[in-house]
Amino acid sequence: MRDSVNRRRRRRNPYTELLHLLNQRYHAEFVRAELLQNDLTGLQGSKFARVAEWLRVQARRLFPHPAAVTKSITEHAAPYTGPVFPAPADARVSIVIPFRDRPELLRNCLRSIRRSTFRRIEIVLVDNGSEDPRTGRLLARAGERLDVRLVSRPGPFNFSLLCNAGAAAATGDHLVFLNNDTEVLSRQWLERLLGLAADPAVGAVGATLLFPDRTIQHAGLLPRSDGMWVHPYQGRPADDPGAGGELRTVRIVPAATAACLMVRRDRFEEAGGFDERMPVTHNDVDLCRRIRARGRVVVVTPRARLLHYEGLSRGYTVDPPPA
Repeated sequence: MRDSVNRRRRRRNPYTELLHLLNQRYHAEFVRAELLQNDLTGLQGSKFARVAEWLRVQARRLFPHPAAVTKSITEHAAPYTGPVFPAPADARVSIVIPFRDRPELLRNCLRSIRRSTFRRIEIVLVDNGSEDPRTGRLLARAGERLDVRLVSRPGPFNFSLLCNAGAAAATGDHLVFLNNDTEVLSRQWLERLLGLAADPAVGAVGATLLFPDRTIQHAGLLPRSDGMWVHPYQGRPADDPGAGGELRTVRIVPAATAACLMVRRDRFEEAGGFDERMPVTHNDVDLCRRIRARGRVVVVTPRARLLHYEGLSRGYTVDPPPA
């Protein structure tokens, strides 16, 4: 009887931790509180879900998304009119996932990758000093259904360094940088990214990312007049067509988030990889800038979609934009 009670308590602990994170980030960093999906929390309709949704509503009321940002998207983005190739039959994709513990997030991410229809993939897990025994057990089982390569990089968190280390260990000719707090929704997501990356004019391909409540988190990054980079359409419904229907088409954008970003290995190396002097934020913007400086474009597709449980792996960090 006591063992049964202990098991129930252990099952509840992750959700208590998530609720604490949501409250902390809402008060400290103007955070949108996330209503986690039923398949992650198992608590739809529960007190947790009601509190999380209430926090999200209050955050939107207090800090509404500026309409001017959405209106300005056409000033920085353009339709992609280049070819969309079939996914190369001989392509091999290395998916680089930096992480530190949070095994419930990593497990969810890996499970979703297993549903992908493209099979020539390897998973490069870059461990930034995990200590949770549950993480060790997950890693021991991870290779049973996926081709997994484990890279150990303990030390202070440096996203750029971790991604570069994963890229160096990868064997694929295409690299996908993927956050551990994402979940693949489109089974053909890799084919859709590969078809665009095959265009010699394209340097990097981003996906459309959604919050767990199916509103838009990322559809390209745009610079604001004060130098900050923003996500236009953030918080709008997933089926929002955008101005002139632009969210329904592949678009050229100034930058895309490295929460899910495909770059051909040769183009990644040509650009010099991620700048390790940018350990936390803006490293993806900087990489996209250097790719564009070499005459290639960055595109975002609406046909590769993922959920992004933004901030749950490490929390939010607000740094000044790169000079």
